[in-house]
Amino acid sequence: MNDKNLKKLSWVASILSLSGTLLNAFQIIWCWPIWLAGNTFWIYWSFRKKEWAQVVLWSVFQIGNIIGWYQWSIM
Repeated sequence: MNDKNLKKLSWVASILSLSGTLLNAFQIIWCWPIWLAGNTFWIYWSFRKKEWAQVVLWSVFQIGNIIGWYQWSIM
């Protein structure tokens, strides 16, 4: 994947992350799968850029999102 495609990927990831945040602010449950998609893009982007600390960071966010979605679903 070249730099141009990685830049497009970062835009998609950013839009998904912001969309997830807005949906969460309005307490819409769709925030969770959108955040999961955004985090997946960020993990892939960070992996391709060899930014290992960010791979770990976004992976932790991914786990937190799964836990948050589960807890929200059982309430």
